[in-house]
Amino acid sequence: MTTQDLEPMFDRAARQFNSNLKTLDDDVLGLEEWLNTQPHLPKLLDKNSLRNFVILNKCSFEIAKQKIDNYFSIRAKLPEIALGINPKLPYHRTFNEAAFLVEHPQLTDEMYRLTFFQVKGESLPESYEPINFVKKFHTIQEMRLRDDVMCGDVVVVDYRGFPLSIALKVTPMLVYKTLLFYEGILSARLKAIHSINTAPYIMNIVRALKSVIKPKVFERLHFHPDLDSLKKVIRPDLLPVDFGGEGLSLQELEDALEEKYRKNQDLFDRIDKIKVDESLRPQKLEDSEFLGYYGNFKKLEID
Repeated sequence: MTTQDLEPMFDRAARQFNSNLKTLDDDVLGLEEWLNTQPHLPKLLDKNSLRNFVILNKCSFEIAKQKIDNYFSIRAKLPEIALGINPKLPYHRTFNEAAFLVEHPQLTDEMYRLTFFQVKGESLPESYEPINFVKKFHTIQEMRLRDDVMCGDVVVVDYRGFPLSIALKVTPMLVYKTLLFYEGILSARLKAIHSINTAPYIMNIVRALKSVIKPKVFERLHFHPDLDSLKKVIRPDLLPVDFGGEGLSLQELEDALEEKYRKNQDLFDRIDKIKVDESLRPQKLEDSEFLGYYGNFKKLEID
């Protein structure tokens, strides 16, 4: 969608926080002026990106400024997640050979974006690395920041074909750093994770994660005994046929997403070059509610 096409949706999103499109765009102008006083930050965020930073931070101008600085400055502190995400790299093809990770083109009634994960074939290969899921999800978020209205994410995960050997690679630290980057730096907002075909060992791992994330997150985890249960919370027309719904297939959604990657290749090439020159920072970087800027990660609570 063009910037103009998204304006009614941005207006609706802003009104959730007692704002509107005019006030939102006034904030964008303010952010553009502020960015011009921050010579250490790259010039990579367009108007829609800045609108989304304001929306994702509940129309708080000051918090949006902090998160924009985070977006650029903290990547070097989380290189395994934030760097090397270009879809032309081998990890992307390797991931696509093993599983689907796709977004739905239609928002839910609440204006949330649906993302679906499902294994291709009988099982994930032993060589599968969960960090590649994180990287591909990150690429989707980078594109959405620029061409979507980001009110929140709903993720649907099918654990069929997800063996114990792979599940053990999903460490608490990996999950923690992923959430840290997702919410503390990208400013994204997780609304729900719906899971099906969840094996007992997956549940054991979920319980182990209580040591790194707060109870609010667990309230957003939903485990469904079957597809009929899932259909009660997600409309059938928004569910791919692979999940028993009436929507497009996962393969059709993947084909559309891959075309989107091709159109955004220049964006990812520019993201590869993100570098913050701290010597040009006009004032000292302050500590954050979400993370210690010099690597002392804090416990994360997602809004």
